[in-house]
Amino acid sequence: MKTEYERRVQETMERVQARASIRTERYDRGPLADYMKDPKDALDIARNAEKRPLPEGLTANFHRYAEFLFAWRFGEPFQEIAGEFHLVHIANALLGGTPPHPAASPEAPQLVSEFKIFQTHPVGGTGTYSALRLTEDGQEPELWYFDIRQGPTRLHISYGDYLDTMLLTKGLYNWQYLFAEPDPNNYAMRVSIPRLRNGLDLLAREFPDDDQSDLRARLEERARAADKDR
Repeated sequence: MKTEYERRVQETMERVQARASIRTERYDRGPLADYMKDPKDALDIARNAEKRPLPEGLTANFHRYAEFLFAWRFGEPFQEIAGEFHLVHIANALLGGTPPHPAASPEAPQLVSEFKIFQTHPVGGTGTYSALRLTEDGQEPELWYFDIRQGPTRLHISYGDYLDTMLLTKGLYNWQYLFAEPDPNNYAMRVSIPRLRNGLDLLAREFPDDDQSDLRARLEERARAADKDR
């Protein structure tokens, strides 16, 4: 039996595939980690390996996929609007090795070395990933978005809410900047705003029942910050 989040991931993918204006670029579903049927099992394995307390919040929106990859793109004339999500199991993320692109952030090598990657974008090849940064006291982890154009950017969103928003945005590229501090000096955020606006417009057209109100408010806040720098 699927977990609730596995059901929602499948439903989101099927909704996208049902739209004639959107084509699937890649779909790969890895094996299920059936030996970790319960989120507590996964957290216990990671706790034993990490030798530190881990927050219960990491079990939010639990899924058993070793990996799940879905990538899509709008057809012409909107083919520049695309997205994907490539999830890995939370235990695999916590036990993972050194993040890619370490040299792209020479100003923060220690910070990047502490990242636990839980989402990447292998199809888009955008040099981006999302990561957890654990705390020594077992409090809720920090979330970071790494962009090779910018380096690491702190996100103000919980792990569970991140997974919810990923489904709402269908993995629209660079949606993560909507949860970063509005910063006119963040080049990657600034140049992502026009495509994010176009992407949200197209997704609203295709999925009119989705509530984008919070995403829209965040987009406009960041657009205003970017305009101040002009």
